[in-house]
Amino acid sequence: MPNTIVGLQGYDKDQIDMMEENCIIVDNDDNILGKDTKINCHLGEGKLHRAFSVLLFNTKNKLLIQKRASEKITFPSIWANSCCSHPLYSDNEEDGIIGAKKAAKRKLSQELGINTSLIELHDIQYITKMHYRSRADKKWIEHEIDYIFVIKKDLDIIPNSNEIEQTKYVDQNELQLLFDAADNKSITIGPWFRLIKENFLNDIWDALDDLKEITDDKLHYMGDCE
Repeated sequence: MPNTIVGLQGYDKDQIDMMEENCIIVDNDDNILGKDTKINCHLGEGKLHRAFSVLLFNTKNKLLIQKRASEKITFPSIWANSCCSHPLYSDNEEDGIIGAKKAAKRKLSQELGINTSLIELHDIQYITKMHYRSRADKKWIEHEIDYIFVIKKDLDIIPNSNEIEQTKYVDQNELQLLFDAADNKSITIGPWFRLIKENFLNDIWDALDDLKEITDDKLHYMGDCE
């Protein structure tokens, strides 16, 4: 596969294998145009595709965050939300919100080792979606329509070390300290997570007991971000 040879030499084998999965290519209004591999969606100028971000809260209203593993091909070793990845063009994951929820369950198991028999689709509460683009470096880019989900549940986690270097639960003040550290350049935070925090997370935290009041059917256009 030429793209794999050109784009992925020197990276972790498990991460390379996942870059051959097919993402869902969409237009600016989130209408499906087709499919293409993760490498083609993220290499160079990339292709606009669907993604999802899960915010997992425990019953103490603390948010699980993760530091991505150094083996990750895009945005390695940065802090991000509980779980984030892509619905695939398979197994009905292309079926809008429901498909993205199915993808979230798959990745909660694969990344965090969560027993997803303990999670029903209705436990994964849809909030909204956003369109953004951000360069990881000269080689890699994220250009996504990101479905944002919230789960509030006490769940045991067994993080996959090939995906995640570190996890911790934080309250709002502890999370702000993390972002302050990022502003001082001592750590790095994923651009999508920064967008979520700056635009949605405070409202989510305030409405954890009744998220329906902040759910919308909008597609928020965030443009280019760092």
